[in-house]
Amino acid sequence: VPVRIWSAKPTGGPVYFNKRYQDHFRSVIKNFEALEEPRIEGLLQELLHPEDAPEVQHTLSRCFETGGESAMRFRWREKDGVYRWAECRVEPRRDENGEITEWYGVSLDIDDEVRAQQALRERERELSQLVDMVPVQIRRLTPQGEPIFFNKRLLDFFGLNDLAQLDMPDTSRLAAAIRTLVHPEDSARLLDTVRQSLATGEPYSMKYRMRRADGVYRWVDGRGEPVRDQSGAIVQWYAISIDIDGEVRAQEELRLAQESLARASQSASLAELSASIAHEVNQPLAAVAANSHACQRWLTADPPNLERAQKTVERITRDANAAADVVSRIRGLFKRVVEPRDSSELFSIVLKARNLMAEEAARRRVRMDVDVESGLPLVALDRVHIQQVLVNLIRNGMDAMDPLEGDRVLGVRVRRVGDVI
Repeated sequence: VPVRIWSAKPTGGPVYFNKRYQDHFRSVIKNFEALEEPRIEGLLQELLHPEDAPEVQHTLSRCFETGGESAMRFRWREKDGVYRWAECRVEPRRDENGEITEWYGVSLDIDDEVRAQQALRERERELSQLVDMVPVQIRRLTPQGEPIFFNKRLLDFFGLNDLAQLDMPDTSRLAAAIRTLVHPEDSARLLDTVRQSLATGEPYSMKYRMRRADGVYRWVDGRGEPVRDQSGAIVQWYAISIDIDGEVRAQEELRLAQESLARASQSASLAELSASIAHEVNQPLAAVAANSHACQRWLTADPPNLERAQKTVERITRDANAAADVVSRIRGLFKRVVEPRDSSELFSIVLKARNLMAEEAARRRVRMDVDVESGLPLVALDRVHIQQVLVNLIRNGMDAMDPLEGDRVLGVRVRRVGDVI
């Protein structure tokens, strides 16, 4: 048989070694043939690893003294000097009176099995270290969603020693964990999301806030996926959460900075637009003032020149109406109401938008080149809204040319292509 067998007297003296055992002894113990009556303890002392021999000797002595059976694992030396793991099982044979008449032992080579177990334990240890040291919070859940494992990083985050600390009467561990460890504003939504995934078997993903051991809530990105067997049945769930608090806060700071920049840009645009409006209004008002002085001179002349005064008054009226039209046009530009569409010439609308931006264009050294095709039909549109669009486009074009050196030309072209203008 492919095992090593021995038997011994009730007191431990040897009776029999099978051939495999004898061959093993001869290959390792030089004077084995000269031993007249070798005892099993002495032979094992020669055969076993020095670290294992004392424990084996003690176990055998105890067996012989108490009459109890035993199983031992140890390393024995082969003929090449290499130690291999073996397992020895020892049992007594008793007569009809219960007295021990002989001892039997069977030794098996289990070196491959032991080394495989050691390698498995080492891999398990490495995996355990990986699960605990990876910068991710990991949890394992039953198919019903009950948490059964938190890695060390997650336990430390929550300040827990054991999952049992989360248990509450009449409440599932899942619900208790979420209500205890997740921000109140996020807990209900997270619990519904997880339960929905448990019911459908679909993965879930959600961003929420978890409470750290010191009471501070931090944003995390949580994800969960099921593990299925060969039949497709869910055997467990794995879920992770990654700390994204810094990222979320950075995004919030960026959003606030963008809002601040938008407000500053809006204020700058308003200042530029105000300068353009002042320029547009000042022109007719200056003409009104100049014509008023001229009218006064014609009326105070001796004799009064009524004809000239009459013409001057007409110019005053024209310039006053022009100023009123400028104000009305600017007010209409910013009104947020739906105006009725009327048929208008695009040329006049483009020119008004250009005139409104002329002051800003001059200040930014931009020349506006307007080219409107002749003979275009009237178009039904909202004049105010189209003017607003044109003003925005002109300003965007100026902004785009700010880094450029030399001539800056902003072109506005109006063309008819088929039925489209």
